[in-house]
Amino acid sequence: MYENPKTVISEEYSEEYRSGMEPFYPVNDERNNALAEQYRQLASQEKNVIFGGRLAEYKYYDMAPIIEKVLSLNFS
Repeated sequence: MYENPKTVISEEYSEEYRSGMEPFYPVNDERNNALAEQYRQLASQEKNVIFGGRLAEYKYYDMAPIIEKVLSLNFS
């Protein structure tokens, strides 16, 4: 059991991928990695906001380990 005074709410709705849809997972090419870096720079300027998970880190994760990682962050 996790001991944490915060609440994490996560919802994910599965949908089968079809041609032409937005990719579900990061496409790590030069263009997308540069765009992700621009978002990281913008995100670093936000106060009292934590970005986590697949999109924030631009990596594929199974959700259980990433939720565990978020719960271990220091929110002080």
